[in-house]
Amino acid sequence: MHKGKKAKGKKVALVLIVRKKQETKKVVNPLLGKRPKNFSIGQDIHPKRDLTHFVKWPCYIKLQQPRAIFYKWLKVPLAVNQSTQFLDRKQLPSC
Repeated sequence: MHKGKKAKGKKVALVLIVRKKQETKKVVNPLLGKRPKNFSIGQDIHPKRDLTHFVKWPCYIKLQQPRAIFYKWLKVPLAVNQSTQFLDRKQLPSC
């Protein structure tokens, strides 16, 4: 008799555990779930910018920067540079 009672008790306990596991599952709203972070433009982190203007440069570099810009302005393409050297009327070939 004792053996039969123990077997029934074990079966009942297993059924209760299975029911408890089913009850603990909760329905999660998909709108509130975790999503991967998106750091593209318009989201959290902005793209890197050129901050060289805000750097405190040494004096010798401050002199080099405008000099380099000035030399770039002086450079002219060959076709444009040729038209700047005009001939006088005396040097024109006669047709």
